[in-house]
Amino acid sequence: MYKQNNRFPRRTEGNRIGKPLTGGKFHASRKSDVHKDDEQNAKRPAKAEKPVVRKIISFDDIKAQVSAWMENDRIPGKLQAWFTADATPENSDWRILKEYHGAQENLAIEAPSHDMKPLELVKRVMEQLHKDHLRIFKKALRQIWFRATGDGRFALLIQVDVKGKFSAHGYKTFIDFLERNCPEVISCHQIQCLPDRLFDPAEAQGMKVVAKSAFGSDFMPIAGSGFCMHVLDWTPRIKDAWLKLPVRIKDAIHPNRDDRFFEFCSGSSYVSATLAPLFKQVEALDCREVAMQSSRQNIKNLTTSNMRFHRSHLDANFISKFFSKSDNAEGRWTYYINLNANDTLTSEIILTIAGSRPERILLQTGNLETASKAIKSFRNEGYMLRKNIPLYLEPGRGTFEILFLFVPDRVGILGQNPALAHHSRNIQRPKERPMRSNSSEIPHFVQKTPSFKQRKD
Repeated sequence: MYKQNNRFPRRTEGNRIGKPLTGGKFHASRKSDVHKDDEQNAKRPAKAEKPVVRKIISFDDIKAQVSAWMENDRIPGKLQAWFTADATPENSDWRILKEYHGAQENLAIEAPSHDMKPLELVKRVMEQLHKDHLRIFKKALRQIWFRATGDGRFALLIQVDVKGKFSAHGYKTFIDFLERNCPEVISCHQIQCLPDRLFDPAEAQGMKVVAKSAFGSDFMPIAGSGFCMHVLDWTPRIKDAWLKLPVRIKDAIHPNRDDRFFEFCSGSSYVSATLAPLFKQVEALDCREVAMQSSRQNIKNLTTSNMRFHRSHLDANFISKFFSKSDNAEGRWTYYINLNANDTLTSEIILTIAGSRPERILLQTGNLETASKAIKSFRNEGYMLRKNIPLYLEPGRGTFEILFLFVPDRVGILGQNPALAHHSRNIQRPKERPMRSNSSEIPHFVQKTPSFKQRKD
């Protein structure tokens, strides 16, 4: 007699699940028993995203890239010695940044250069953030920026979303820790950005940044120069070579006491304020609020009274209005244009700058495409490239800049007429040459040689 095996009950029509096949389909099963791909993916845990690793090119690769650019674009002149300095961790900006790997949040130390080891101050702060009583503050934290003053001290910028009493209490507890255990920190500010994204001094233009001081001043000193800058203003993350940049500019142009200096896109006006005692008149221009505050503070610290600041964009209208005044139109001017990587000089600005007839034009940029166009445009306006000074201001970050020195063509190398150049502030354009199509209209007189028979007669 047949006996049913209770371990394997007979399947009914309402509970019939087939065997899975290799292709992922089922047979002898209901449609609702088959899981959809979307349902399966929703139940799976979020896959951790791989962090984007930016490759840092070496110094030798940078030199090869610049040499190839000069050869391909036929840049005149030779490169001078690279201007750089050894990077020290105490004079560099550090950052503790929150990173997201899928659903996980981790705090990581971002070094100014890939080969730098973390400072003792940064490790001390990192250990404090991992303590249990600061877990709510740690969850609300976006980043902590350690801004180096250039003399071993730091100003901290804390970007944190304080929305409740627990996170506010954690923020106050963290500030107490900094004041008691971190004598290197001279000031601390809480910042918030609109729109809400990570703060970066190099990319702060175009968003509103609100800073609230926890302790310390809104201005931080620039090493031992006697000048200062706003805590939100831009500087390179590595300060060693940048602090010596004004001296390198002075050695490149050899100014006289009667010369005049104009710095465009000046930032804190550190370069123009340092060079102010060497010139008769110094002007600085920038469009940002923090740059205006830094520059005005540095003007107060000057021993001379020959420097002014203008808050404006670099455009042709401002240059035309400024040099239309008789007091500004005279004298030997030196223009220093420090462009960001995304900034460009339009043809209108180049024409206006060249039309004001400066004695020297210093163009600093890290964009080689922008540099090629600017060199050709200035050459067309009668300014020849005198020096190419490569700047490696931030060693180990894979970035570089080049300082170009343009001077007027006084000997006619570029096809200009130097004899007429001093009569007007406008550069004389080269005269038109006769085209081949019009050469047939020019009369030619040719004397025919008599033959032997004609001479005999």
